[in-house]
Amino acid sequence: MTQTINRTGGRTEFATEADFVDRFVGKLSKGRTSFGKVQITKEWDHRAGFVDVLARHRRKTLVAFEAKLDNWKRAFHQAYRSTAYANKSYVIVPAHVANRALRDRDEFELRGVGLCSFDGKSVQVLIEASEQDALLTWLRAQAHEHFDALEDEPAAEPGRGRCAAVPAIRV
Repeated sequence: MTQTINRTGGRTEFATEADFVDRFVGKLSKGRTSFGKVQITKEWDHRAGFVDVLARHRRKTLVAFEAKLDNWKRAFHQAYRSTAYANKSYVIVPAHVANRALRDRDEFELRGVGLCSFDGKSVQVLIEASEQDALLTWLRAQAHEHFDALEDEPAAEPGRGRCAAVPAIRV
């Protein structure tokens, strides 16, 4: 396992944020996390920005993930923005960063944003996200339309707004 040192001196085994996201998506796509089997898309463009990973359960709930190797506060603000359309929204960071973020547990709970750590092998939900009503119902509908369209397409290379790692998983 290769370790690098990030800009604040913490150790991480991920060379880049893209590597972190790709490995998380790989784990998520196998259905071996507490999130179960989901459809996945990466870098979904929702006009106000991109969400790193958007997942959809069979029961049509949307879960947004904002990933960062170090700057959990930026991920928190991005994840909070996603609560406007996603049923649940999480920050996902390496374990040593999650330990720092846990100091602000009250802020996560107040905003309904969850916190997960990922070490390359397992995903730990440290703070459960609250179920959100859609403030932007049109955007929630657009996300569902995106997943519905992915189900009808052949397998695509991972990329922006496309199904990542595997074709849209039918569950």
